[in-house]
Amino acid sequence: MPAETSTAEGLQQANQEWWQAHPMIYDNFRGGLPLEPGTREWYEEIDRRFFNDVSSWFAQRPGERPFSALIPYDRLRGKRVLEIGCGSGAHARRLAESGCELTCIDITERGVEMTRRRLEVFGLQADVRRMDAEKLEFADESFDFVWSWGVIHHSSDTPAVVRQIARVLRPGGEARLMVYHRRSFYALWALFAGVLNGRLFRMSFDDVLNTYADGAIARFYTQKQFAGLLRPYFREVTTAALGQRNELIPLPGAGGLADFKIRVARAIPLAVAGPLLRRWGYFLWCTARK
Repeated sequence: MPAETSTAEGLQQANQEWWQAHPMIYDNFRGGLPLEPGTREWYEEIDRRFFNDVSSWFAQRPGERPFSALIPYDRLRGKRVLEIGCGSGAHARRLAESGCELTCIDITERGVEMTRRRLEVFGLQADVRRMDAEKLEFADESFDFVWSWGVIHHSSDTPAVVRQIARVLRPGGEARLMVYHRRSFYALWALFAGVLNGRLFRMSFDDVLNTYADGAIARFYTQKQFAGLLRPYFREVTTAALGQRNELIPLPGAGGLADFKIRVARAIPLAVAGPLLRRWGYFLWCTARK
């Protein structure tokens, strides 16, 4: 790790710069979106690529609202909800549509701008702010529900984010979080690649995992490790593995190769892919009740 990013402050600055340059638009390795950024059509294409039977088959049943298997929309109306790491606003839109009182934060100005624009084009409202989740600027017990999908493991101090989430949640409130799973197909592919290219002989396994992940840093947890991080602050904690079907195909993907990989992944029956990904998927899913 470069000297200038060796401190927590330097690492968090590197995080901010990385995500400002590479905002999360759920491109699914296919390359740039062939539409004008910020238009309704552009956001709809992001959603089409993200909320499909390869990328998020586990998050909703066919014909149901995106992520309805993971987000309790019917319980959020009138509730105060916080999303940590809104990115391009894919989840913010769905949360806002539930009728909750939504606040979204992102470490980058670009994420804030994209989410605000998405809500504008779909006629929705939320309080969207630039903020570091390690230092949430909200009073204690401000929210009923906290949502964060693939964000807090990129923080320079993930335990600090967990403490902040617990602080701003009301008693009985719930956090639903996704971080990266250490015992996953991805980790196996990274280990294999690290041996082939010699990285594993020059750096730790954690550094090898980080090399192939997104962000300036990405932390990977076992279910036991992440549950242990949460249990001091929450009375109920459950974890599970989830994954995208293309994780079963250990090929790099971009452009036409990505399309080929997705077609092959789609051909793998869910009866086969589902049990494998629920054990060794890339996503570590957690619900925590205060």
